[in-house]
Amino acid sequence: MRPHFHVAGFPVRLHPLFFLVSLATGWTLISEPARLALWVGIVFVSVLLHELGHALAFRRFGCPAHIELHGMGGTTLSEDAAHLTHRQSAWVSFAGPGIGFVAGGLVWAASRLLPPAAPGGLVDQGLQQFLWVNIGWGLFNLLPVQPLDGGHLLADLVRARSGYRYERWVLGIGVATAVAVLGLAIWWKQLWLGLLAMMLGMMNLEQLRRTPRVRLAGPPRPLLPRKSKARRAPGRGATGAVSVEGLLGELRGTAAPVGWPEDDEPELPHDPALVGEMFLHSGLPELAVQPLQMAFTQAPLPGTGHLLVLALLRTERLQELAALLESSHARQLTEETLALISEHAGAASQTTLAERVTALRHGRAPAPDEPR
Repeated sequence: MRPHFHVAGFPVRLHPLFFLVSLATGWTLISEPARLALWVGIVFVSVLLHELGHALAFRRFGCPAHIELHGMGGTTLSEDAAHLTHRQSAWVSFAGPGIGFVAGGLVWAASRLLPPAAPGGLVDQGLQQFLWVNIGWGLFNLLPVQPLDGGHLLADLVRARSGYRYERWVLGIGVATAVAVLGLAIWWKQLWLGLLAMMLGMMNLEQLRRTPRVRLAGPPRPLLPRKSKARRAPGRGATGAVSVEGLLGELRGTAAPVGWPEDDEPELPHDPALVGEMFLHSGLPELAVQPLQMAFTQAPLPGTGHLLVLALLRTERLQELAALLESSHARQLTEETLALISEHAGAASQTTLAERVTALRHGRAPAPDEPR
């Protein structure tokens, strides 16, 4: 999808819900259009600046990135993020709030040096709003709750030291923090804060429920596992390599793959399917597409394929869906998934999708010169 504009070389997409939510958060200013417009403008600039911090950190580590502003605020994505070390990823997480702290500090310092603004005027209110959004929200965003930056920061720091063995602890901290924030919201009678805390808490609780328990054996290993020769198992190559499917089976709580030394279990990989499913069920299909594509490419499981198709349909990314139907993994899609695509193709008069579903059902790929 084409970006709406670029900032510092980064493509930016702007969803209408961003402005609707910004207006909703400033509803108390509805009787003063100028102050409401000022609030929306400050939110737009501040969130964009926040995401720009993430994008610049990605660029610093050699990863191209793009920015999306949506109803939940903003997200900075990079297709090469999987290549970052945990420490680099932690810096990316902190860069967003960090650039907000710097901007807020500079604006506050300028306000001390310049003549004071009239109390209660637009300039004075704009200054207070800018400091609140960049510093106040920045501090809130560093709470150890996923998907806030603080949650990702905590997870990356823990993974850098101990691998993926404490994922449930990290999510448990997120749930406890969300409950504490909900209690404060009730005490302060802050509706929006309470709703946000409930949503974040439910997201972390659901992810905690889906994260398997991991048996801790021996002392924590460093981020890069030591080079050790695995025992050769039947059906393995000479290198004793472990398949992605084996690792995903370990993540889902099955027995360790054959051939791993008993005292040297593999670290659990981050499961992009869980992340994508969380975004999809949270009403953010735009953010679900990339992790689900990654998961389905790594392990073309029918359930993951169904979730990916749902995300592509909800975001109207029909070209990518057509490419998926032509890929070698398309045979893993179930009849239920194909029926869903056919239903959408018929309602939207998408003959290309209908033809490719028919071809897939007949066990052949569409010919290059076939009518589209």
